[in-house]
Amino acid sequence: MRKPEIKKYARIVSTGISLGRTLVTNEEYEKYFGLKLPDAWRSALENRIGIRHRYVASPDQAPSDLAAEAAKMALQKAGLTIDDIDLVIVATDTPDFQTPPTVSSVHYKLGAKLKTGGFDINAACADNTIALILASQSIMLNEDVNYALVVSPYTMVRFTDPQDVTASIFSDGAGAVILGPSDEPGFITGKIIADGSYYDYWGIYIGGARPVSEEVVREKWHKLRYLKRYPPDINLRHWPGLVQETLKKAGLTADDISYYFVTQVNREMVRELMRILGQPVEKAPTIMDKYGYTGSACVFMALHDTIEQGKLRKGDYLQFVTSGVGFVMASAIFRWV
Repeated sequence: MRKPEIKKYARIVSTGISLGRTLVTNEEYEKYFGLKLPDAWRSALENRIGIRHRYVASPDQAPSDLAAEAAKMALQKAGLTIDDIDLVIVATDTPDFQTPPTVSSVHYKLGAKLKTGGFDINAACADNTIALILASQSIMLNEDVNYALVVSPYTMVRFTDPQDVTASIFSDGAGAVILGPSDEPGFITGKIIADGSYYDYWGIYIGGARPVSEEVVREKWHKLRYLKRYPPDINLRHWPGLVQETLKKAGLTADDISYYFVTQVNREMVRELMRILGQPVEKAPTIMDKYGYTGSACVFMALHDTIEQGKLRKGDYLQFVTSGVGFVMASAIFRWV
């Protein structure tokens, strides 16, 4: 029996993004959604969470459309075509349909051929990082996988109740990352943790356990529902340990990381993580002021912005730190090569 062996290393090659077609500012929120944001909430939204506007996908913009648009940008920036891609992973909790997988639509819209494999994963807003880990390992362990496309579309706005003020954090868009082969290590390591006791706190509770019916729709189970209050410190209770455990696996310290790409759900929370780690807040780019909270896409957008600003230098270490409801959390470390 042949033992698995590393065939090559994997690195991040390029990124791309796309956005919902309509920009809605906080000033325009009542006109668009029919709800006036209370003064106290709007103050927190802008000054603590960091959100001043959001993008809303048009009815004719499916998650796969946003994914394909972001993927095309990443391909163009990499100087590749879809024929160069051996694997596509769609990471999202707002798919086109329950089945078939959204990767099928993305595959078709990109004009991919039979040799380009693909699948979906869903770990809520942690699935982006998990997909990076899976794509990297696929490149490293498979002779026939050289380039992998990871793309995360997010269209949570259409699943929210517009009469719920917390819906104002959400924004629609997609982020894409292309990974490719390398002669030196790019992907270093990753780690995933989970606590399933939070499965019934909040989510979109339709599916095999609650099939769609008139009663289900009338009771709004097809919308994002908050059944229990998430502990407000849940991320800060677990992120620091997850970061340190992943760093330990890599033989690195927090000081070695040049940039942290953290779930963009709350700007002050991201900054507090940096303070706990003893790091400058500038090491954790925040983009919710530009794009709103784009869930599965958000850390890819933060990475994209950082690359576009020319901030990354060869040899920089990058750490992704993401969390999704349920809950699932993930971290991955890459070296920019």
